[in-house]
Amino acid sequence: MASFRGAPLIKTGVNNTAAILMASGFSKRFGGRNKLLVPFSGKPLARYALELAAGMGFTGGVFFVAASDEVAVLAADLPIVRVIKNHAPEKGMRESVRLGVEAAGTAGYYLFFPCDQCFLDAATVQAVLDERLKAGDAQPCIVEPRFKGRQGNPCLFSAHFREELLSLGEGETPRLIKARHRQALRGVEVSNPLALQDIDDQESLERLT
Repeated sequence: MASFRGAPLIKTGVNNTAAILMASGFSKRFGGRNKLLVPFSGKPLARYALELAAGMGFTGGVFFVAASDEVAVLAADLPIVRVIKNHAPEKGMRESVRLGVEAAGTAGYYLFFPCDQCFLDAATVQAVLDERLKAGDAQPCIVEPRFKGRQGNPCLFSAHFREELLSLGEGETPRLIKARHRQALRGVEVSNPLALQDIDDQESLERLT
């Protein structure tokens, strides 16, 4: 398996985790352009998340939920990545979540990746996976990375929450599930100050560049 950006294989014991890459947004704050196609240091923005997830050895699969053909083709040379076409992006994040979880089938954990965090690194992802180990497989578990208390992504949900993830209503996101199950929520502090920074508009793109 190819390795990208120094990504290590997932540690023994953290298996049956599916990586679900969310790439169906409308980039409303980006002046009409699809931000996931915008070049950043020589690559389309979404390519960073794709290469990171593809290189980490997720045994539950890697699923790229994309609405546009132009974004979907970014994964064409990554055979480990399964592209899931989102034909109803107007339904919001809940549709991407549903498609990704359905595609992942009986995975034990679902790790939702943003595709606009170009500095997200393997160490940050591994910290989330390692925190899951502390809860144990039998316990419902949600893990989010944090930097100085600031919540971020990627966020992990155990399969205990599969039905809730599949049945989100209009306008609802996985944040609602986190709010419902605070006793299951675990935060892990990460060391990379840029890992959780996302690119929402031209200003944030220029700042991070």
